[in-house]
Amino acid sequence: MPDNRILLIDPFKNLLNAYRIILEEEKYVVETALNLRDAYEFLNKGQYSVIITEYIPPFETTEYMVQWVKRNSPETYIIMVSNALIDGKTYERLFANGLDDFILKPYSPDKILVHVKKGLRQRDLIQKVQKLEKLSFLEPFAQEIQEIIFSSIFFKKCLRQELKRAKRHNHPFSLLLIQLPAKEEIGDRFDSFYLQLVKIVRRYTREEDMVGKSNGEIGIILPETDQIGSKVLVQRLLNLIKDYPSFKSDNTLKQCAQNLFFQSFTYPNEFALPESLKAVLEGIDGESLHLS
Repeated sequence: MPDNRILLIDPFKNLLNAYRIILEEEKYVVETALNLRDAYEFLNKGQYSVIITEYIPPFETTEYMVQWVKRNSPETYIIMVSNALIDGKTYERLFANGLDDFILKPYSPDKILVHVKKGLRQRDLIQKVQKLEKLSFLEPFAQEIQEIIFSSIFFKKCLRQELKRAKRHNHPFSLLLIQLPAKEEIGDRFDSFYLQLVKIVRRYTREEDMVGKSNGEIGIILPETDQIGSKVLVQRLLNLIKDYPSFKSDNTLKQCAQNLFFQSFTYPNEFALPESLKAVLEGIDGESLHLS
């Protein structure tokens, strides 16, 4: 979302023009709407950093617009301006529904600019938090390859939750681990090999399958998958990796691809996990999973 897009909503055209002039002098990009119908046309075309709206009767429609914006764009800062007296319950309900700020008319140009800048700072903070939350459970390179690849910590949490679910519902699930070659074997080409391998795995597994990093391995959690299904996927991935053009055309990468080691574990059968994963799965939140 561009940092300087602002939508003004007010039934009085002279006020809209006044707002627009004030904000455009500060280099903001401003769109204006005389009613909520026109406002929705703008909102359906794109997001705004800040929305400044009059409390337009019927008041319920303005409240719904605030809710709608916050549902679709939580980081948009919404300022309501009005010369009408609003009772305490309505005031409280507006903020409960997502309103960020309220200004009573009349006010100076400087005041509206102060509130806009405040809104942009809050919007930036929300976006930073959203980015951190996203990155906290994804591998740093996930955005680069545009695939969902979980971090090691989050992948292990997913594994534990899937095991609990399988035990509770008596359903099978499988775990695949692909042992990566040592970095020393391919040096500075390791990262490129790793990224290409992860892309193959993610793109040729189901949407519900969870792919992540697990120590020096690529892990794949396969919900509702028995031993037969797990073995079929292993063979499929082996064929895809063997025939991957970048690996076939490069002797070093070809050798690494051919030497990949797959491990398959299926619950409840043959679920003797490596010690590194047992340590993570046992004793979390005071529970012991007593794996074989």
